[in-house]
Amino acid sequence: MRLAVLRNRNFRRLWIAATIDSFGSWLLVMAVPLQVFALTTSVPSTGLALAIQALPAMLIAPWAGVAVDRWHRKKVLVAANVVAAAGVALMLLANTSDRIAFIYLGLIVENVALCFLRPAIAAVTPAVVGRDAGLASANALSAFTNSAFRVLGPLVGTLLVAGGWFTAVVLLDVATYLAAAAIITSVAIGRADPPVRVRARLVRELRGGVRHIAGTPLLRGLLATSWVYWTANAALTALLIPFVATRLHSSGQALGYLIAGLGIGYLGGSAISGTLIARYPTRTILATAYASVGLCFLVMFTATALPVALIAVTASGVPGAVAQVVTGYRVQTSTPDTALGRVCAAFYTSDAVAAVTGALAAPAVASLTGLDTALRAFSAAILVAAAMATVVFTTVGSGG
Repeated sequence: MRLAVLRNRNFRRLWIAATIDSFGSWLLVMAVPLQVFALTTSVPSTGLALAIQALPAMLIAPWAGVAVDRWHRKKVLVAANVVAAAGVALMLLANTSDRIAFIYLGLIVENVALCFLRPAIAAVTPAVVGRDAGLASANALSAFTNSAFRVLGPLVGTLLVAGGWFTAVVLLDVATYLAAAAIITSVAIGRADPPVRVRARLVRELRGGVRHIAGTPLLRGLLATSWVYWTANAALTALLIPFVATRLHSSGQALGYLIAGLGIGYLGGSAISGTLIARYPTRTILATAYASVGLCFLVMFTATALPVALIAVTASGVPGAVAQVVTGYRVQTSTPDTALGRVCAAFYTSDAVAAVTGALAAPAVASLTGLDTALRAFSAAILVAAAMATVVFTTVGSGG
């Protein structure tokens, strides 16, 4: 992973802002469902919290992508961070089970803002660093630092919630969003070239992004395989808290250790992803990565001891990070700048549909088949994504 990209002043500040955002987000990622479970002791309520996080992306992310391609992306980044901070602040009102709706409302507002924030960051990065080797290094560095906070954030968040400090977690996340907004105001980000038909209707522009994906075999393959992967991943995330409580007979602290272990694995995977991109075709990387994640999850979710689960989830983070970085890089390099916001938003929407599908399906499958069977089934589903990668990318080409 090359660090020379940090000599670029604008990227350095953009990276710092995104890193601060990442820390706040990872503080809440398991703290919110843990707080919901603590207030309601309900698996469906916990799954609903995870589904609600993804619901806005299903409804507005494609339109947000069009907006990102039309509007000044710097203003989008600043405004999205401020709105996300306001949404998270609403969660301060949820201190009893009968006020749980404020957590759900806060998640909706925050994730509406993220519908604009995420494609904007993805679209701005190539404009700031270029599309040569610097882009792969920038993506790898961003993934590496995100992974570092994947280690620290959930551990701190779950420990604070377990100690009754959910309010402190929320306030920290609010502060990170506001700090990121302030930093982005100092980044020089020019306007993207407008779409060819500036006055075209939004629907027509949206269709243009969809047509680009449909007409690019590599993007079609990435979309199909990542959807299966993230659906299974979301289902396992929804079942993670009951798994820790009933299979491992552990507390919220153990949940923090597992997420931190996953982050450690992500650190390793992020560090090597740039090298793998340069050396191996997409098909080889993704098929191997998805298969490795699936096998690690099968070991983890059949474990009855925390150390075994911790080793397995840590190992799964390495290929998980590689798959994520490779997918993002190939999307960026296969899409012109004038459509990048819409294409990134389309992938974000697909991930959101997968998240909602997995989060809602998991409690239903667990109630029908039992927790153990559901965990094994969704772990095996990730192996399906690996099999798809070997077929889809053989048919369409590896894309490098």
